[in-house]
Amino acid sequence: AAGPRPALGIALALLAGAGQSGLTLWARGGGSARASTGAFTTGLLCLLPFAVLQGVLPSGGQPTLTGGALLFLGTVPTLLAYRWYFSGLTAVPGTTASVLVLLEPATAAVIGVLFLGEPFTAGLVAGSALLLAAIAALARA
Repeated sequence: AAGPRPALGIALALLAGAGQSGLTLWARGGGSARASTGAFTTGLLCLLPFAVLQGVLPSGGQPTLTGGALLFLGTVPTLLAYRWYFSGLTAVPGTTASVLVLLEPATAAVIGVLFLGEPFTAGLVAGSALLLAAIAALARA
């Protein structure tokens, strides 16, 4: 209820989760190169209309700095991270990989609090604890 359309947000979150699950299964079956190509092609096609409307770089500001930041973000935390994730899927079971990926939001919250000045709230603690409890329960099973 925090946003103007919570049902849409929930639906999009479920769609994103289903997409990530499908991508994980696809990578397990066809290899990391195929999954990377499929994931990035899908992302390109989804974002291309927005890039056409808005332009690739923001107007004004420092386009060289922004372009460099976009290149870094597209290469290191996106391309390389997914490439390593898909490669890891060949070494561990898909269930294990999917559970370990759940650590990402909790890790991002810790980084936000420690390095980016994000507030340390009860909701953050409760959400992280719930996430870690779910991972522990899945690891036991």
